[in-house]
Amino acid sequence: MLLTLVTAVSLQMTAAVAAAMPPANTSPNTAWQQVAAYDGSSATYDHEAEAQLLEMANAERAHVGLPALKLDDGLARAARAHAAQMASQNKLSHQFSGEAPLAERVGANSSLHLNRSGENVAVAPNAEEAHAGLMSSPPHRDNLLSPGFNVAGFGVFRSGRWLYVTQDFGSSTPAYSVKQAEELVSTSLEQVRAQVRMPRLQRIENRNAQNSACAMAQADSLNGTEPPSGAYMLRYTSMQPEALPSNISKIIGQRGLRTYSAGTCYAKTKKYPNGAYWVVLVFY
Repeated sequence: MLLTLVTAVSLQMTAAVAAAMPPANTSPNTAWQQVAAYDGSSATYDHEAEAQLLEMANAERAHVGLPALKLDDGLARAARAHAAQMASQNKLSHQFSGEAPLAERVGANSSLHLNRSGENVAVAPNAEEAHAGLMSSPPHRDNLLSPGFNVAGFGVFRSGRWLYVTQDFGSSTPAYSVKQAEELVSTSLEQVRAQVRMPRLQRIENRNAQNSACAMAQADSLNGTEPPSGAYMLRYTSMQPEALPSNISKIIGQRGLRTYSAGTCYAKTKKYPNGAYWVVLVFY
């Protein structure tokens, strides 16, 4: 089964900073309402601060020998929208009432195939202080210096003299075509057979296997399809089609198997908002 890990941590304000912050604006012309009608120019995003924070984050990563985070426009859109909402409510939070959770926000905005996501939020008068505060907090530092993250999008919304910061991180994996994904599944299956010294299976090209995988994705359920008459079917989800679930390896290594078909279908669903490969193996 696909495991999606979401790490979300917020940087709390000091008492002095919290006391100095203005009350939330509840008038009809709030910052959040400006963003809701965002036309590309009216929102008060601080793009310079966003670039500064990414540059400082990558400098920290280089210092410990980690590759730089690559900017993803989709993650940046998700981060900016959340930063604007924090500004409108004058509050740090990872999810407000009526707002989608992090995985759904990221999945709806980014076209990347992500198998892990994380988020930092903070408020500070400038980018330097925001970065210093995040780096001095172990959980935020862990997100910034995680070797598992390779893409990011930072959103900074300016409200008066305060910057509301959201940093969204992701672990981007390769995007495979249907044929490429099926080849990776088949290669891994044959490797399992070889490891247990079982004869190589004959692979049969059968589009029904792919149709079955897409039927599962459409139903958002592994029970979204039935095996053909006289056949045995294995069904699972994964972000990495080359990695077979451990619990099916013993089944694949059984005697008596002769032929099989493999079908895959990549889709973003409610259960897997960041996307997953739905995989069907049919043995005859």
